[in-house]
Amino acid sequence: MVTIAIGALIGIYFGWVYTPQGITNSPLASLRSDYHTDYVLMVAETYQYNSSTTLATYQLAYLGAEEPLRYVQQAIINAEDLNFSAEDIAILADLAGAFQASPVTTITPAATVTP
Repeated sequence: MVTIAIGALIGIYFGWVYTPQGITNSPLASLRSDYHTDYVLMVAETYQYNSSTTLATYQLAYLGAEEPLRYVQQAIINAEDLNFSAEDIAILADLAGAFQASPVTTITPAATVTP
């Protein structure tokens, strides 16, 4: 028991004091495809409640410089591959339809604002 406790204390010391991992501000564009798809789905759910393509465009601008519709289309493809529910895919399709119905300009979020 003493050996286990000493090992745990040494592990805690090395993990928290000697070599701690720093938290950095990673861009949303660096997300794995499943998390990327989840983020776009959350944006689509937000759109479902407020019907604002401007807000959805602003939220999708954190993913990069591509057109918002492109992110939604890729999310639909990923959602089908990842076996998302039909309801979630329909929510994404609703946002894609909204972007297709009205031309949307690309918005660049301010560098000081964090999502």
